[in-house]
Amino acid sequence: MGQSPPELPADTLLSAVENARRGVATDITVNGERVAAIVSLSTLALAQLAAVLLTNETAAGALPAVLPAAFPWASALPDHHLTAFAGELCQAVVAESPGEVERVLVDWQAVGEVRAGERST
Repeated sequence: MGQSPPELPADTLLSAVENARRGVATDITVNGERVAAIVSLSTLALAQLAAVLLTNETAAGALPAVLPAAFPWASALPDHHLTAFAGELCQAVVAESPGEVERVLVDWQAVGEVRAGERST
């Protein structure tokens, strides 16, 4: 891993700069590693909207009830776990921390799958 990243052609760099100016990301974090990607402006807008909504007490308070619709594995979680999951997810989304959002989702999916009998500890 001590290798330096490969050099990119100028046209690739110019394209990345142009994409950034248009509001699309050119890298994301996947499993803790940054990888090249182009994320649509609509996806970024949805993420921004979610972050803003979850700062609203009413919207954040409704999150535990809707989590099983978004994440079917969450239907195996009891109410107190849904509340804890929602709280952790809200914090990660509002902090705009993709790595933390991923960790919360992976951890709670494991809990939901264990409770549903789909996975062992």
